[in-house]
Amino acid sequence: MSKIFNAGPSIGNVMQQQHQASPLLYYYSKEFKEKMEGKYQEWGGESFFGLPEKKAGACWYYSRGCLYYTPQGIFEIHGEIYKKWRELGGARWGKPTTNELTCPDGKGKYNHFNHETASIYWSSHTGVFSCVGDIRQKWLSIGAEKSYLGYPTSDENDFPDGGRVSAFQGGGIYWWPDTGAIDLKDVALHYKGLVCIKETGEASGADEPYAAIGITTPFETKSFTTREYSSVDSNTSRPDYLELYRGKPNGIGLSIILMERDHGNPEEARKRVQTVVQKMHETGTLALGFIPVIGVGIAAIAGPLIQKLVPGTAQLISDFLGFADDQIGTQQITLTAKDLLLLATRTADSTYKSISFRLSTNNLRGENANYKLYFTVLPV
Repeated sequence: MSKIFNAGPSIGNVMQQQHQASPLLYYYSKEFKEKMEGKYQEWGGESFFGLPEKKAGACWYYSRGCLYYTPQGIFEIHGEIYKKWRELGGARWGKPTTNELTCPDGKGKYNHFNHETASIYWSSHTGVFSCVGDIRQKWLSIGAEKSYLGYPTSDENDFPDGGRVSAFQGGGIYWWPDTGAIDLKDVALHYKGLVCIKETGEASGADEPYAAIGITTPFETKSFTTREYSSVDSNTSRPDYLELYRGKPNGIGLSIILMERDHGNPEEARKRVQTVVQKMHETGTLALGFIPVIGVGIAAIAGPLIQKLVPGTAQLISDFLGFADDQIGTQQITLTAKDLLLLATRTADSTYKSISFRLSTNNLRGENANYKLYFTVLPV
């Protein structure tokens, strides 16, 4: 009877078992080195990757790129994306799951990482930035670089109220745990009119109210006066339209003073509002110090601090002596970045007495009168 010998497992099976049992052991194996050397030469060797720097486990580093081994394959990272990857933390930040690829628009480049939950994108117009998590998924779902947002212009950053934000060429994507990711170019804040619940009851008859409105953002102040409304009686409305702000949702302080025309000048009221909001803005920005800005003008941490830019503004306006017209009431409304995002994208329009709105003042009471002013915040 002839003797039958068991040849045992193949070399490939042995190496696979070694890899599963001890990745470090596999990285020193002949098979591993041959695979990495083969990919190195396949991609162009030194002319593509540059000079060797170090071999660290699964990753072989070169001056202009690297080769990274995963059980799914050996992937390359090079050029600006490679520099960004190392800046972010290298393998601690993410393990590649693709080679560098060309974007569908034919202009940019990208690598995916961590089973395609993170990416680094590059284009000649924007540079190189990372995009991760829910924000990345939202961007991809609306068309990525082919969408109105275009390419990333920032990494993901902290945002007010525990949020996160990434800036893009055409806007931003904002995220909070309770809202998910919201994409937006800009917001617009519009004044929509007023309702007279109860007129002043002056002997002269119907009211002639107007409002002076101050706007404060982290970067600017503005002031407006509405038109003077004639013959306003109780339980009537005056629909109107006035754009107060258009730009990034960086937080807004809205200072309102409602006047009953007597012998004064509405332009004088506007100037006084402007003086107060400008002074408070200067004091607030001085207290806040530097306000970091990312991408296309997004104030990365200013949102909830908008209160510090406009503390008690309405009361200061009210305390300004010498108004020739009677003051019916004042109010300060603070809209954080999150408030603006939710009003613009998650709040439905309401209608009252022919005024469409998403935000209103409290009851403004004075001179025996009772009024409310109405506003809306829209995505633009």
